[in-house]
Amino acid sequence: MDLLKNIPTDAPMNMVDSIHAKPGQVISMALSKSDHTQMTLLAFGQGEGVSEETYFGDTLYYVLEGEMKLTEGKKEVLLHAGECIAIPAKALHAIYGVTDFKILQITLS
Repeated sequence: MDLLKNIPTDAPMNMVDSIHAKPGQVISMALSKSDHTQMTLLAFGQGEGVSEETYFGDTLYYVLEGEMKLTEGKKEVLLHAGECIAIPAKALHAIYGVTDFKILQITLS
């Protein structure tokens, strides 16, 4: 496999259990190695986040566990486990943990 990494091929993987939030930290695990696609599994401690930034392509945030807040300009959205949202390429946005939370972030260009 040339484009995926850290995903087993011999048995199913439980994404929620494969990464763990730690207080005061953001933990990440890259799942792809491509110039056009970025897939990352992230775990945030409560109150942790990523300040405003932009990405090269359209980005999907899928919440695997916990609750997160996403801000884009004046828009503020609260997402819970099982929910997702898309952010257009180059849109300035930020994410923060309401609780410990885990997300799958996929960016495509």
